Amino acid sequence: MNFLYPTLAPQDRFINILEHHLLPQLKDENFKLLKTGPSLKATAQDGFEWIVQFDGRKFNVENHICRFNPYFLVRNSRYRRFLKKHPALTQNLGNTGQVGNTASIRHWDKTLFSATGTPAYFLEDNDFAKHDNLNLVDEMAKNIKTVGIPYFKMMSDFDSLRKFYEKTNGYGYAPVLIDLCYVLGKEEQVSSIFEWYDTDEDKSDWLNQKIDLRRKMWQDNK
Repeated sequence: MNFLYPTLAPQDRFINILEHHLLPQLKDENFKLLKTGPSLKATAQDGFEWIVQFDGRKFNVENHICRFNPYFLVRNSRYRRFLKKHPALTQNLGNTGQVGNTASIRHWDKTLFSATGTPAYFLEDNDFAKHDNLNLVDEMAKNIKTVGIPYFKMMSDFDSLRKFYEKTNGYGYAPVLIDLCYVLGKEEQVSSIFEWYDTDEDKSDWLNQKIDLRRKMWQDNK
C-alpha cells in the first residue's frame, strides 16, 4: 500500500496530502488550501463561499490514526457584512455568514443533497494510517466532485436553498432565509417565509425570539 508522508505529525501529513495530491485533482473547481483548518475554500457568485472542512483531528495519533473525513459548509461574505451592520440579529447565532452545513445532517435522506435529487454518500473512514493513501485521495476527490459540488451549487442558489430547508422542515434556518432575502434582493419573499415558519407552532423560545426580531425589522422597512 502507498503511505504518504508517514513520518509527519497527522496535521502536517494531511496538509501535505491536500496540497500535493488532492488539490491538483480539484483544479477546475478553483479551491484554495487553508492550512489553519485545514480546509479547502472556493468563492462563487453573490458572495457565496464553498468550504470543505475535515473532522476527526482530535483523535489522531502519530501514525496510528490519521483520519480526516470531509464535510461541506456554505457561507456568504455579503451575509457576514449584513450581520455586522445589524448586530442584534447575531445574538446566539454568530456572525460566520453560514447558510448550510452537512456535518449535522449527513445521515438524513441522502437524495436531499443536490437540487436534482442525486443520491449522496459521505466518507467516514478516511484513515491515512490504515488505507492506501492514493486510493483515499481519489475517493475524496470523487466525493467532493459528486457530492460536495452539487450541494454547494444548491446552497448558493436562493430558491434551491429555500426549497431544501422547507422540504426538511429546517425551521432553525428561517432567520438565515429571511436575512438572505435582504442580502440578495429577495425582499418580496420575506412574508411567505414567515408564513411557512408559522405553520408549525412547536418552536423554541430562542428561535421565536430570532424570528420576532426579524418581524420587527420587516415591519419597520415596509
